[in-house]
Amino acid sequence: FSTSQLPSSLCILPVHTLPSAWLLSPVCTGVESEMIRAVGRSVTFTLPSTNEEAAAWSFHNHIILVLKFGNPPEASFFDHNYKTRLTFPNNGRALTISQLRINDTGLYTAQLSGQKITFTWLLHVYRELTVPTVTCMEQNCSADGCRYTLRCTASGSGSGNVSYSWRVGDLPQSEGPTVMVEEPPQDKPPLPPPPLLTCTARNPVSSSNATVTSPAALCAGNGHGKMR
Repeated sequence: FSTSQLPSSLCILPVHTLPSAWLLSPVCTGVESEMIRAVGRSVTFTLPSTNEEAAAWSFHNHIILVLKFGNPPEASFFDHNYKTRLTFPNNGRALTISQLRINDTGLYTAQLSGQKITFTWLLHVYRELTVPTVTCMEQNCSADGCRYTLRCTASGSGSGNVSYSWRVGDLPQSEGPTVMVEEPPQDKPPLPPPPLLTCTARNPVSSSNATVTSPAALCAGNGHGKMR
């Protein structure tokens, strides 16, 4: 194996490709699959069963280690930043990275000894969402009642694409970060308490809710009982 970079001319095959097809594919490029994990969790890349004795593992074409299969497997590291976070299940025919970080996002490759074949995985690592924040963007009150425009926010560094939805009680209300809520005038006969208004934020690895108990109190700046 090269100890600097893997050759750019290597054939890239999906992991599920049968060994008999390796030498029969004149052109074979592409990524095996995209894997999504949360910060702090782990991911395992598993090689197919072969008769080879070792594999070179790389991240963005920069070699991490050469791993000789066996019980126990023997690892020769070229990037010691990974050393404390790697384990080698299945007698070294799999690689597990624990305590994932945002900067672990990227393309991982494994080249088997004696083969110009590279198996590939594209890993995305995201932060799990915290509880969303609901803010009052606008209020408009008249003799007919009040209208409130609320905004839900949960995005942050490393969260990826965040989507939002609203529901009133158990019924879907709207999609997107903002919602408009109407309340009747206060001088009308009292009505039963309205169902709770809940914003749900989602990203590829998590979801989180914030519930508004009183849009009027939220827009008035009353911090008690308006969210939970």
